[in-house]
Amino acid sequence: MLALVLAGAAGAHHHGSDYQHGEEHREAPFDYYILSLSWSPTFCATHPGDAAECGKGRGFIVHGLWPQAFAGGGPEHCDSGDQPDRETMQRALSAMVDEHLVRHEWATHGTCTGLSAHDYFVSLIRAAGSLTFPDDLDGSRMRRLSAGDIASEMLRANPQLPPRSLAVRCKGEEFEELRVCFSPDLKPTACGNGVHTQCRKSPLLLRAAKRTE
Repeated sequence: MLALVLAGAAGAHHHGSDYQHGEEHREAPFDYYILSLSWSPTFCATHPGDAAECGKGRGFIVHGLWPQAFAGGGPEHCDSGDQPDRETMQRALSAMVDEHLVRHEWATHGTCTGLSAHDYFVSLIRAAGSLTFPDDLDGSRMRRLSAGDIASEMLRANPQLPPRSLAVRCKGEEFEELRVCFSPDLKPTACGNGVHTQCRKSPLLLRAAKRTE
């Protein structure tokens, strides 16, 4: 089994269920996080020229950490004067593919958490780094697995995850994304309304990650 290797994951301060935060960071009410993990080979099949993501042998990449409400949906684009500084950007790039994605995720989702940019990306890295990925999901070769198989293998590799904490997303017959739900203090938790597997029952194609470097 493989752990997602992420650097620079020390020093975050997380808000609790009462959503306390510093005066300089505005926060919208939310109940939990979705950690979005994209299956890079599916994206790269239609975006082969994306040098930041493709040709580097990646399977999963971290897309973002999204505040959500149990009733469904979540806040986006909250006001914040904070921007990722160079140190924060380098830390975020240990888990994400390029600066454009880092800035997009901060502006869209991170600004609504009540965290500084530094603490938001440390939280993202800690959530992703807490997961272990089974060999069938290492991207080394093409596989066909059902959405249920993907969820079951992740649960076996991560016994700390409640069954309702995972959702598999697909694009037609291809595996596209895994969503994992965490509490505001980064404990695995059941996902809220509307976050569930939305895929065909037949096996999904998991493309192999290509390396051209």
